[in-house]
Amino acid sequence: MWQDFTWLNEPKEFSMQERLTFKTEGDTDFWRNTYYQFNRMTGHGLLKPIPAPSFSCRIEVKLDPRQTYDQAGILLYLNEDHWLKVSAEFIPDGKSHLGAVVTSFGYSDWSSRDIDNAVFEQPLTFELVFKNQDVELYFVDGETKEQLRIAHLHAEGDWKVGPYACSPNLEGQGCDVEILAFDCQTI
Repeated sequence: MWQDFTWLNEPKEFSMQERLTFKTEGDTDFWRNTYYQFNRMTGHGLLKPIPAPSFSCRIEVKLDPRQTYDQAGILLYLNEDHWLKVSAEFIPDGKSHLGAVVTSFGYSDWSSRDIDNAVFEQPLTFELVFKNQDVELYFVDGETKEQLRIAHLHAEGDWKVGPYACSPNLEGQGCDVEILAFDCQTI
């Protein structure tokens, strides 16, 4: 299944057997410039060219978070200045986050909402719908599909999409990620 995909920041530990599994490395993230005043393009993404000008992708991912900010979901990537991610982010001592980061012209913005940490006890499902540079991002919980974000991507080019995960905690040791399903369809 993963033959058309290539790593952006290949992790040291991964397997592409029946399912994709990998361990994130600590001090990895995707973020550009805004607010925190740093640039980190070190997260792990397994990406393939997008299938058409309009498509949808759905991921089912099992994340075993260990440290603050461990996260996994879908990455849509053109280059370091133009990309987005939709995911769940772990906060051990409070509410975790469902959210999206959209990066245009080298600046990231983040939208999120709180969610109970029990969400990590089951696989997480996210959906991305891409229609001619406009993107809808969803969290899917059983029969409920919750819109997290609508955004416009300003750059055009050879976009790629796929699963991603990272562990931004500077002292983190990474976390285990298992991709149970990943599918893209032309719409």
